[in-house]
Amino acid sequence: MVRALLSRLGVRITPYYWVKETLPAEIPDHLTALPDGLTWRELGQDEIAALPPPPEADEGVHPHAMLSEAVSSGNHCLGIFRGDEIVAFTSFSTGVSMSRFHPVAMGPTEAYLYNMFVLPAARGHNLAGILRYRNYEVLRGLGRDTFYSVTVTSNTPSWRFKEKLSARKVFLGVHVELFGRWPLRLVVKRY
Repeated sequence: MVRALLSRLGVRITPYYWVKETLPAEIPDHLTALPDGLTWRELGQDEIAALPPPPEADEGVHPHAMLSEAVSSGNHCLGIFRGDEIVAFTSFSTGVSMSRFHPVAMGPTEAYLYNMFVLPAARGHNLAGILRYRNYEVLRGLGRDTFYSVTVTSNTPSWRFKEKLSARKVFLGVHVELFGRWPLRLVVKRY
């Protein structure tokens, strides 16, 4: 209630976790095997522009805009497809984190993982986990073995998903934005 009131006054407060994932020594085949009828591939800008609009997406989530922005920024996008329809996607950066909460440069063996999204109709088939492990495989080929991401503390499904991957919290942070202009970042607790 207090956060909602502050938001109306132009003060946005967002607690989040900075999360670390490491490359497993072995990725079992069943963790990257897609259900029948689905394929995966890395997406380029031309392919994103040619994708048909998704039949359904959560309110406020515009998959094509997110993917296009990621690729035009020099990042990579992976997608799972049913025919020519994208049903799940994720992005990663090997340069800098793409989070306004914690913008930092990645080291030579690090990557920032973001935009994990599965269309509601495709949920329940472990596509997020499969796509994350595919992401690990691609990043291994790029010489990356340490991965970071941000999870907003109120996003319980996101944290549960990352726990299954043996991710660990590095710190609890708070991002404060005053009147849409002045960001303030604080580390509240280190793990």
